[in-house]
Order: sequence, then C-alpha cells, then structure tokens
Amino acid sequence: MFEKILVSMALSPATESLVAALPGMRDFGASKIALVHVAKPTRGPTSQALSHVEQLRSRLNGLADRLTEAGFTVTVRVPTGDSAGEVVRAAEEWEPDVILLGSRSRSLIQDAFIGSVAWDIIRNAGRPVFLQRIEPNRSDPEAALENRGVGLPKHVVFPTDFSETAERAWPWLVDLAKEGGPSFTLLHVMPAEEGRKEAERRLDKFAQELRDQGASDVECRARVGTPYEEILNAGGNRTDALVVMGTRGRGVLQGAVLGSVGRQILRQAASRVLLVPPGA
Repeated sequence: MFEKILVSMALSPATESLVAALPGMRDFGASKIALVHVAKPTRGPTSQALSHVEQLRSRLNGLADRLTEAGFTVTVRVPTGDSAGEVVRAAEEWEPDVILLGSRSRSLIQDAFIGSVAWDIIRNAGRPVFLQRIEPNRSDPEAALENRGVGLPKHVVFPTDFSETAERAWPWLVDLAKEGGPSFTLLHVMPAEEGRKEAERRLDKFAQELRDQGASDVECRARVGTPYEEILNAGGNRTDALVVMGTRGRGVLQGAVLGSVGRQILRQAASRVLLVPPGA
C-alpha cells in the first residue's frame, strides 16, 4: 500500500512518539521514508540561517539513523519557507504514496490537532494523507507524547454516501482486506428511513467484494443519525481502528476538500484516519 512515506516533522515534543510509530508502517508495505522539517526564514546573516538549517538537519539525521537501523531507506529534507507549501512541494518532487502527519485527537489545543499547517497540507497535497494519532501522557501540552495505534489496524471503518468522492477510497479498503487481519464496518448514514433497503443492498455488494479479497469479518450498517457520530460509534472512537475516507480535491476553503463530517472526524476521532483525494 505505502512503499514511500513522507513524514511532516514538527520537531516538537511529539517527534519521538511519531518516529516510534513509523516502524509499524512496515505492515502497510513501507520501505522508504522521507523526514521533512521546514525551517522558518530568518532575517539574520546567511551564515546564521545556514547554521540553523544544519542544526535542524542534524536532529533529523539522528532520528533517521534510528529508522535506518530498523531497516528503512531514509531521506532527510530541511527546506526553508512556508511550512505547508514546502511539505506539498517536497511531496510533488519525491512522489510518496502517502503523507503522514502526527495528530492529537480530542485535544483542547488548537481545535484538536488541526492547526493551519495541517489543514493546508490536507487541502493541497493531492495525495493520500495518513493521520497518526498521538496523545499527551501527562496533562501539560508540552509533555512527551505517546503514540496510539501502530501497524495494521484491527478494525477499519468505511463511511460512504455512495458518491464518487467516498468510493475513491475503495481500493485502499480492498488492499487492507487482502491482508486478512482487520474487521470492517461499512457505514451509510441516512437522514430518514426512506431508502434503507437500497442502502443495505449496496453495502452488501461492497461487503461481498471484501470477503472475496480475504476479509472474514465485515459488518454493514445503514443508520439514521448524525454522520460523524455514527462514524465514531462504528469504530472512530477506537485507538486500534482506521477510518478511510475520500476527499473532494484541492480547494481554497476547508470545505472544498472536507465537508463538515470530515472535519468533525479529524477533530474528534481517537482512531487513525486515511484521507484519499482525487487521483490518488
């Protein structure tokens, strides 16, 4: 699934936890990792700016050495400029299979983990974005963080409204089914009871395809309710789960990429989240 992973590194207290989670991505097929940290432009002398970049590169190289010992081929990049823009640029040049971001779920800090840089990467990357959940293990926000869930998920949630946007994530579900390990919940949330039988029929068709690919535990849910709440109830509140969703593509506004449901899931889910944009 993910041979090449680009990791956006903040070099914050969460860094150690995020790096500790990366070996688990081998279960997804990862063998090559690019660690990218964007240096902020400085107004001082050029020599001072270069020295700062080298210090950052040295920190990343130390983390890269740990991943190399774990068997990965690792690339380190320290561009200078706009954080989100440079991560997107690095992704365009290196062409990873997925961009990995560390995230804090259910946090009171900065609207959960979703700061402006993360939103901009999600909006503009044009390739899958994987949110690896990391949680504070002490009450203070600058404490060291612990990762939540590594390796293949035990449970996968696929919310669908049967649109082209939702179903572009389907190939990733098929790949996970071939692994034979996770259980699956295929979910359609309706505003009213009308159309339930048709929704169940379409979900059953999806479920059979997953079973044909090796999945042994597939549940179909057609529910009347609030979409993001039903997604959380179906497994989005589990730290060992993965929610797989399609996104609408690039745009200027957050809503051009993620509707209100997607934004609520990113803010509230305890699970990891895989966002699949057009063309991914």
